[in-house]
Order: sequence, then C-alpha cells, then structure tokens
Amino acid sequence: MEREQRSLVLPVDPLNPSVEAIEKAAQVLRQGGVLAYPTETVYGLGVDPFREEALERLFHLKGRPREMPVSVLVRDEGMMREVAREIPPRALALIKAFLPGPLTLVLPAQPGLPARLTAGTGKIGVRISHHPLVESLFRLYSFPVTTTSANPSGRAAARTGAEVAAYFPVGLDCILDAGPVPGGVGSTVVDVTGDRPEILREGVLSREEIGRVISL
Repeated sequence: MEREQRSLVLPVDPLNPSVEAIEKAAQVLRQGGVLAYPTETVYGLGVDPFREEALERLFHLKGRPREMPVSVLVRDEGMMREVAREIPPRALALIKAFLPGPLTLVLPAQPGLPARLTAGTGKIGVRISHHPLVESLFRLYSFPVTTTSANPSGRAAARTGAEVAAYFPVGLDCILDAGPVPGGVGSTVVDVTGDRPEILREGVLSREEIGRVISL
C-alpha cells in the first residue's frame, strides 16, 4: 500500500503572506484537499464545504463524531447568504457589532447543504475572520471554507503551525504556518435560530458583551 504523503508546511508572513502561498492554499481547496490555516483564535482546518468527499477526509483526520456539525468561514454577509437561508435581525445586530471577529453565528441553513456540514440539524455555524491571512485567502478564493480547530477530536487546539504538523504529520495537503496565534478559548457561538438566542459556547466574547447588543 502506498504511504500517505507528509503534510506540506508553508511558512508565511501573517501580515503580508506571499501571493504564491495563498494561491497554493486556494488550489488545495479547489482540488478537494485539506488546508490548515491560522485564525485570530486557534489554527483551523479548511475544506470546500460543498464537497462530500472533502468533508469525509476532514472528519476522518480529526476522528470527529458524525453527529457534530462543522462551521464555515465566509468573506462577508453576501457569502454568508450562500449557506444561510435567513439572517434574522438580531444576527444582523451581532454582525454589525462583532464581525469580522471571534463570533460564530448559528443560522438556518440553506437547503441542500451536505449532511456532514449540518449534522441534520437544519442549521449552519458561520463566522467572518479578521485574520489578515484569511482575508488574503478570500481575495483569491470565492467560496466558504470549513472552520474547525486543527487537532484530533478531544485534544487541545493547535496554536502554531508546528503543533498542527505534530498532530497531522501526514494527511494534510497544506499547512500555512504563520507562527503562533493567541490560542486559549475559541470563538463565542450564538444560536439565533429560535425565539430566544442561545449561547452554545462562551469564548473570546463574553455573555455580557453579547447581552449588550441583543436580549438573551
């Protein structure tokens, strides 16, 4: 049996990444590969969320339970509507206050999204990152990208490209190593699909900060 290829590590300047590195990352996503990239919280794993085979690879690499949905990164509100059927008024208020930033909104999902993405919930988690490298990626890649922490399920999220490579010495098509990220807690996750918003995970943004914008 052929040995699995080692994960390719590309060192990049987080503030001024080379066009070649970003184009390589975009090419990986276009071809159904798995990309590791930094965000303003932890390193994430990205695939094309519309490709079932790419999602299968992602779940297999992480050992992620099937019943756990996967959130996506988008460039802006316009791209958000490609995966979200509706953006309620309170979600728009949170977008205005906190995005781009460490906030994930759980919204009603567009019909027809892969079941792996939504885990059959009819909902989709969506985030806009303000990390310069992610912003550079979206200038060359015009589609949503999955965002799930770069670690095997149950392990601590990777804070550096080296930690990502240690977790996944093989299996990733590209690791954009932009040095350390803050780590610690991840994005705050707020479900706005029901009659009353629900904080599913309190992360970088506190409950008090969210409550100053919408009623909880």
